[in-house]
Amino acid sequence: MQLDYTFSCLSTMPREELEELSLRMVHRLVPEEYLSEIFTFDSEETESEDKLHEAQLDAMLRLNAIALSQLPALFQESENSAQNILRMQRLVLWHFYAISFHLEAAIPLEVHCNHVEVLLKQSPENTLEWVTTLTDLLRQYAKIAQ
Repeated sequence: MQLDYTFSCLSTMPREELEELSLRMVHRLVPEEYLSEIFTFDSEETESEDKLHEAQLDAMLRLNAIALSQLPALFQESENSAQNILRMQRLVLWHFYAISFHLEAAIPLEVHCNHVEVLLKQSPENTLEWVTTLTDLLRQYAKIAQ
């Protein structure tokens, strides 16, 4: 089976394998110094539980946006570059959905995969565009979950 990370692939893969693959990919794409900077919070961001939670969500959003924006550079020299980038974007977006934001309880995997396929038809090109796109995706999911 080709690991293309579409719905049919994701729905049949063991979760532990998906977690391991996506975590490895994110850690490969986001340098350690970025991680420590992203997850270091100012004192005003930690003064209340709500502010800390908001800072953590923002950090997870930025982490995924950075990872997604780094994929083209990582695979540009590979054989089947466009296909590899698309596959890994789907995997990182699964990580965003399942690991970073724990959306599985509110949004069915198939719904997420449908949104991803639409999003990837014109995927963002840089981190800032990915932050905006992922924020919009979270808003869409909030509407669906209501």
